Order: sequence, then structure tokens, then C-alpha cells
Amino acid sequence: FTFRYKKWTLRTSFTYRWDVDVVNMSRMAFESMSSFDNQSVAVNWRWRTEGDVTDIPRALHLAGYNFLGSDRFVEDGSFCRLNYMQFSYNLEPEIAKRLGIRKAMFSVSANNLFNWTRYSGVDPEVGYGGMGLSTDNAQTPRAKSFTCRLNVTF
Repeated sequence: FTFRYKKWTLRTSFTYRWDVDVVNMSRMAFESMSSFDNQSVAVNWRWRTEGDVTDIPRALHLAGYNFLGSDRFVEDGSFCRLNYMQFSYNLEPEIAKRLGIRKAMFSVSANNLFNWTRYSGVDPEVGYGGMGLSTDNAQTPRAKSFTCRLNVTF
């Protein structure tokens, strides 16, 4: 989208994906309770005694089955990401002339500012396609980046 008002311009770009399921593999690893590795705080609410009502199964050290695939690790990977935004200003010609230049433009831009999602993992935008599963292996999320630009014409 591009919005203009007098000498100001705002450009935005969104990416989105709806109705996609993602297997949260990092959550599967951190809730396995089958080794001495660090675990998620979610395992504090695991099943312990008869009558416990919980979504987390019991801990079975070195012999468990909690590391196996389960639909409890499949999450909705729908998202809407503000992928790019640029805010710019073109200097008034009269002011530019007084400064001894023909024109000037200043802009500030940013990438990957926001990601709206209910996905509990790091980033729902993981590899899709083919016949395989869409899995999140706790990959490093997309970095935010900011750029300032000054364009002067003499």
C-alpha cells in the first residue's frame, strides 16, 4: 500500500498466510521429559497422579513416548506480517533552493516490524510446499532491520 499526503509518503508491504498447520518441533523437544535436557515450564503441569486433568502427559525418563509425533504439537500457523514500511518526506522546492540544492528526500524504512499470530513458536513462516510436513525447528526468526536515507540532488 502507498499513501501520499502533500510531501509525505508512507509505503507498506504485508505478507500473510491463512489456514496452515505447523508442527512445533521445538515444543515437542522441550516437553519430551525423556532426558536430563532443559524442559519447558509447561512440564510443571504434567500428569502426576490419578485424577489430574492436564494436556501434558506424565514424565517417563529414558523410556518415554512424549518425544513422538502427536497432534498436540500441531498448531495453527496463520499469520499476518508487516514486512516492510517506509516513511519519506520530500523537501519543499523553495526550501531546497534556499539551501543551494535542487531537491532532497529523507526516508526511514523498517523490515519485519510486527507479526500477528497465535502460533506459540518462534516464527510461523516456515518451509511449506511439497508433500512433507511444515515444521518449526526453532529456527532463528527474521531479524528486524532499520534504514535511514538522505537523497540530495545538486
